[in-house]
Amino acid sequence: MSDDNDSGGMIGGIISILILAVIWPYLLVLLGLYIAYMAVIAVLEWLAQNPLIVVFTLFGIGLIYAVFRYRLIPKYWRWVMAQLEPQAALVDLSQHTMTQENVDLKQRKFIPSTNLYCYWCTRKLGIQAWEKNGHYYCDKCNAKQSNGAK
Repeated sequence: MSDDNDSGGMIGGIISILILAVIWPYLLVLLGLYIAYMAVIAVLEWLAQNPLIVVFTLFGIGLIYAVFRYRLIPKYWRWVMAQLEPQAALVDLSQHTMTQENVDLKQRKFIPSTNLYCYWCTRKLGIQAWEKNGHYYCDKCNAKQSNGAK
């Protein structure tokens, strides 16, 4: 009987296993690179076939980034709340008829300080303040003084 199986014996087997152990990681790296290359080619082919979907997806990602990066939701919410708040209206009093109260207010002297007190009753003065001879009087004391002078 002749042996056609010339495997090199036990030493040849050990050497074959050692060579395989040494080059196995490099074979795995080459296989991984090939699989990654094929995946990238497939993705690029799909992108070339669907450009509209790609543009809308990139636009959506950019929009989401802008909303969170520049905090657009709180800014928009504050703007909406500012629009809903009542706005001050400008009134031109010169176009309206003057009533007796308006005539009274127009003839009064403007008193700039609110830390003034009435000369007679020591009440704190507000808008109902009158000046006479350098002294300030409240509305009631001014009325008493006016009635007493008549």
